[in-house]
Amino acid sequence: MAEQRRSQGGIGGLLGMAALVGLLSGLAAVAYLTVEHSLDHLVWTSVPDLFGWSEPAAWWVLLVLVAGALGVILASRLPGHGGHSPLDGFSFDIGPAHVAGALLAAMSSLVAGAVLGPEAPLMAAGTAVGGALALRASPQVRRLAMMCGAAAAMGMIFGNPLVTVILLLEAAVLKGAQGGRAAMMLILPVLVALGFGYLVQTGLDSIPGVGSQELAVPGLPAYPTLTSVDLLGSVPVALVAGVVAAVAIEGGRRIRAVAQGRTTIAIFTAAVVVAALAILVQATTSLSVEAVLFSGQSAIPLALTVTSVGTVLLVGVAKAVAYSVSLGGGFRGGMIFPAVFLGVEVGVLAHLLLPGLAMAPMVAAGIAAGAAAVVRLPVTATLLAVLLCSGSGLAITTPAILGACIGLLVRVAADDRLARGLADPPTVEEAPATA
Repeated sequence: MAEQRRSQGGIGGLLGMAALVGLLSGLAAVAYLTVEHSLDHLVWTSVPDLFGWSEPAAWWVLLVLVAGALGVILASRLPGHGGHSPLDGFSFDIGPAHVAGALLAAMSSLVAGAVLGPEAPLMAAGTAVGGALALRASPQVRRLAMMCGAAAAMGMIFGNPLVTVILLLEAAVLKGAQGGRAAMMLILPVLVALGFGYLVQTGLDSIPGVGSQELAVPGLPAYPTLTSVDLLGSVPVALVAGVVAAVAIEGGRRIRAVAQGRTTIAIFTAAVVVAALAILVQATTSLSVEAVLFSGQSAIPLALTVTSVGTVLLVGVAKAVAYSVSLGGGFRGGMIFPAVFLGVEVGVLAHLLLPGLAMAPMVAAGIAAGAAAVVRLPVTATLLAVLLCSGSGLAITTPAILGACIGLLVRVAADDRLARGLADPPTVEEAPATA
């Protein structure tokens, strides 16, 4: 138990460190971009305006690029030698002692007009922040902090953290090692198959497609800016949604264990229970049986319009029980969308109980937590929540990320608890009596 508490404390400490590193790295990235843009304006707008040029003179262009080259040369004399060449790929090892040279070299290059992007200096700023904050930590934790800083800083130019996450995952999986090349050769055919399969939906030339499947939650109000209240509120929403989904999965496992050897009785019983729950909801509310039946995907828009706390609670409980029974009773199908619906219900319930909480971020956090608690894939859960709720605005991204992290931690804790329960031998009082 003491080791388990230390492990959980370690995870909490790492996540807290990651949050601080991310915030400070984002600020460092903003500072760098602000300085770079100001220098760009000075060199390429203010000075030409001062000379009355409609376009910079040729000699000015040459002078500025030569000055940029000189800046890079000077930076190479500093510790770290001005950072890595862009041909070397991404780097996560530029610490506080080397960041000045790396930023000077990049600033000199980019302001001068070199045809390069700002990823490298932003990553350098982020890794330096992470390295400074984890200066006294173990080498493994320090490397993790530097990678977190690089990701947070580089996310400033992609407009959405998820693009950076996918980029880093692909970079980690597909890097030049033999295993990475093997993974790449596996992914490429899959991508081609996805692309050509999508032609069935989009059509080609004069051949019409069948239409694309829209993955979205219609009816969410616009949500352009995240508030601190909603950010804090998304945490308990995600916790509840994760617990509800994890309990539903565990309930399905236990039902399946009881039903072993009785598959016919089990599935018929499950059918009766699910039907009874749907009929109960229909009889006590103004909703149809579809509020309980099916995956819940088509019922999400209706769930957003419910204004009665009692109705939301009833539908949520009935759906969760029906989900467990369907899983354990022997029905076959996917696990994700019922958990998504449960996450929506938790988000709507939070909004009704505390009207100060906006619906869109609560729903996003609930969806991500429910999905992560089911599939144990936090990036996939985050992407799913963002895609479903993107119609309200991308400000829901951070609540979705928090929701996915919390949902995964809830599921891991539940699995650990189950594993300990199976591993621990029964005590004398718990042991079954023998003849």
